Amino acid sequence: MAEDKKEAEKIGRCAMCADMCKYSCPTYLATGRETLSPQKMARLIVYNEKGFLEDEKGFLDLMFQSAMCGACSRHCIYDDYDLRKFIHQARVKAFERGIIPEDVKKRLETFKKFGNPDGERELIDKGAGEYGYFISCSSYKDQELLRATEKMLSKSGLAVRRFGGGDICCGAPLYYAGDMEGFRKASLKMKAEIERRQVRTIVVDCPTCMKMMTEVYRQSGTELDVEITHTVQFIDGLLKQGRLSSKKENRVVTFHDPCILSYDLAMFTIPRHVITRLGFNLKEPVYSQEHTHCCGGAYGAKIGDHRLRDAVTSMRLNELRNTAADIYVTACPTCKSVLSEINMKYITELVAGRIIAGR
Repeated sequence: MAEDKKEAEKIGRCAMCADMCKYSCPTYLATGRETLSPQKMARLIVYNEKGFLEDEKGFLDLMFQSAMCGACSRHCIYDDYDLRKFIHQARVKAFERGIIPEDVKKRLETFKKFGNPDGERELIDKGAGEYGYFISCSSYKDQELLRATEKMLSKSGLAVRRFGGGDICCGAPLYYAGDMEGFRKASLKMKAEIERRQVRTIVVDCPTCMKMMTEVYRQSGTELDVEITHTVQFIDGLLKQGRLSSKKENRVVTFHDPCILSYDLAMFTIPRHVITRLGFNLKEPVYSQEHTHCCGGAYGAKIGDHRLRDAVTSMRLNELRNTAADIYVTACPTCKSVLSEINMKYITELVAGRIIAGR
């Protein structure tokens, strides 16, 4: 009860705040809708808990319109508060009561049938070694990304087992939809798949997968007895070992920080270190690093209102275009797909041609 009271005080404090964090919220900035600002969402959550709202379905639908990117929490004046926790709790209640948006429901039906959010697909499982490269749902569909990553892994000199596709998924779509029992099963399946392959380190290309495996799994009772590392960390290791060639480039690179990689994993220095060490000139957009803006594809929005997602995406595209860079790079396969209008590349596509074999 004391813990419940403490949590109630946190969101109550947010609901009565001056709402300055809305100016860091890409959803609010892209739409201007007050009900989508962090403070207004917190206030509606409090009102709903107290039974003040007549249209509960409308309230729950609104909870699925948050990008869940974490910008508001990053810029919150209170260190111990994350609004996403309360939005997620509302989604869990919506799922348990069967009051979820139709497109979310369809996505869950696909997951239940195929074990992933995209439908029928082949299982990829090849190679052997202490390292495992988990091919995320988002990268599975991107042949350019996979070819570049494959080239990098092949020339790294490390024994790496590649796996993904089929019914292997980190479970993030279930988590963000509020299906916690389904998510728990997905986490246990992932644990079993990793243990069966007897790898000691997992390289993941998707920040959301990494967040699930390193943070959310543990919260739901699933512990992975392996090291989880993101692609940019793996590349940084190759760089330190002298396996990446460096030559001065006249081309300018702009790096788009994925929201999860920045806000949750605090991993914004490493990709810049990689880019500059490779010899490229780096040019920052106005909103970058710990102040990045979501591409619009964060799972919260991806399974919600598509018009809302498009508005957020359009805003981010304009911010990036303003750098007039020669190359746009990111470290999230979803960001790459959503921002494809500017020929966004995944970071392995930038470095694959620079691997020095056999060193």
